[in-house]
Amino acid sequence: MSDLKITINNIVFANPVFTAPGPNVRSAELMTDAVNGGAGGIVSKTISAKPAKDKRPTITRTYCNGIMNCETWSEIPAEIYIEHLKKIKKLNIPLIVSMGYSSEEVSFLGSLVENEVSPDAYEFSTHYVGKSLAPLIEIAKSLRQAVSKPIFMKISPTFPDIKSLVKAVSPIVDGFVAINSFGPVLDFDVETGMSSLSSDYGQGWISGPPILPLGLRIVGEISSVQDKPVIGVGGVSSGVDAIKYFMAGASAVGICSAAIKNGNSIYGQIASEIKQWLETHNYSSIDEIKGLYEKNLSKRIIFNEVPVISINQNECIGCSACVSKCVQAALYVKTDKKKADVYKDRCIGCGYCVSFCPQKALSLVKR
Repeated sequence: MSDLKITINNIVFANPVFTAPGPNVRSAELMTDAVNGGAGGIVSKTISAKPAKDKRPTITRTYCNGIMNCETWSEIPAEIYIEHLKKIKKLNIPLIVSMGYSSEEVSFLGSLVENEVSPDAYEFSTHYVGKSLAPLIEIAKSLRQAVSKPIFMKISPTFPDIKSLVKAVSPIVDGFVAINSFGPVLDFDVETGMSSLSSDYGQGWISGPPILPLGLRIVGEISSVQDKPVIGVGGVSSGVDAIKYFMAGASAVGICSAAIKNGNSIYGQIASEIKQWLETHNYSSIDEIKGLYEKNLSKRIIFNEVPVISINQNECIGCSACVSKCVQAALYVKTDKKKADVYKDRCIGCGYCVSFCPQKALSLVKR
């Protein structure tokens, strides 16, 4: 029986699936819905000293089942949003309050929220504060001095040297969140020639499945240079996505886009899928798979010379999935045996076809 309970910075969470800042947690009602939907922890929408004044529309769908948005932070004044946070604090679920952005703003907000709400932890966003190291260190120090609870830095994927940032800030913060949405990016309707968003150029920031590989890479980088907990955010739509973040080094995951698209039941659904995966693979807890990716790096088979595809004839079912994916025309199905085979002189050993075989019958071998 797998146990989903986790402890981060002495905060106990019933499961590792949290909300992530966005429209899905803009009010007490929606945060409560997330709790009822099975979230293990609540991370609020980001507040700042002045409420956002975003023109509408702010969200649209885009490539690869992703979301593009030009939302900024909470449009509800901090003094009023605090009343929403107080309601969530009474629900007996860990509450992490997200805030930004300057040193002065997080110092003011941290003191205010600490006195009025006393959440379990804080997250501060690095969006909108540039790409220089010094200002981010100062922001971290300002929040650290203003509050007594754990603080997490949320990493922007566009910061030029994430490892250096993490090393510099690690002595100040208690953990990290990675990543924020990526952008700016552009997409528009070819029939009208117009963007759906209200930003100055119609640009937005992309989230959801398209940024999952980027989030995994950055979580892995952060975990490789320090030992403090990381909350993985970006593209989590299923239990397997969450498992990948844990294997990359994350202690928990945050969800925003999937909740926008599928509703608040997604948190409990993904938690159940995580539990099912762990039990199917005979793991008793998330700790057993945490960081497994880096541990397995040395087990990869890497060829210095061009390899060739080998096909396990006992496993091959002749479905042609590999054939259609080979741009070199190196694969074919033998008509007499209805099994895939390879023209070795055409195969360049790229390995692309391997990932499409439903039987896992393909592998690269020394030529």
